[in-house]
Amino acid sequence: MPLSQDILFEAQPYLIASEKHPFVQGIIHATLSSEQLRYYDEQDIAFEYNEVGIINALINASTTTEQALLFHQRQALQLTMLRDWLDREPKSMPHNWETLKQTPIQPINQLYRQHMSATIQTHSVLQILPSFAAGEWLYIELGKFVAGQARVDKEPFRSFLTMGGDAFLGPNGFIQQFFNIIDHEAQSATPREQEQAKQTFLKSCLLEWYFFDAAYKQLTWNDWQQAALKGDGGPLL
Repeated sequence: MPLSQDILFEAQPYLIASEKHPFVQGIIHATLSSEQLRYYDEQDIAFEYNEVGIINALINASTTTEQALLFHQRQALQLTMLRDWLDREPKSMPHNWETLKQTPIQPINQLYRQHMSATIQTHSVLQILPSFAAGEWLYIELGKFVAGQARVDKEPFRSFLTMGGDAFLGPNGFIQQFFNIIDHEAQSATPREQEQAKQTFLKSCLLEWYFFDAAYKQLTWNDWQQAALKGDGGPLL
């Protein structure tokens, strides 16, 4: 069995858990508050900025010219998306490159970013790519799931979880090409390296669930501090 098939088989429970999460259900039924949406929007755009560095690492670690070209294409799309996103944001949100870099990073966002960044030191496409590809895959699958639901058709909810299109879907889409690269690199990897790549993918899927959960609960460092000092885990339960 190709490594990507093994990965996707084990990732299914994480996808189902995300589909059931009240944040995702809140997008479908338009029941999220403006504060929940703002938290998610601010943390997500900062997370997308962090992915610029991950994609750069993939370019540097590429083992073929074709891989480097593919990652360059994905980087161009990432930067274009960030530029357009920033142009839409109000002044109270990150609205240019400088304010984006100064966005406060909340706990789960930081843990997720550090999880991904830790793979860079391996200088291995097989280890870096799963940390990034997991989020791409999960959002594409959630987009398919949400599209099949009787969702509320109004903004801002209509635009959430709509990642897809020809650039990502189909045999020549980014996500399938990413899985092809993982399978190609796995052929020359040890069983331990393959297992590590799989676990990295699954951990990213898990952290995606916690990202939704943090947005739903609007968790901040102050909440973590209060829970620690109270000693009972209060606001994090």
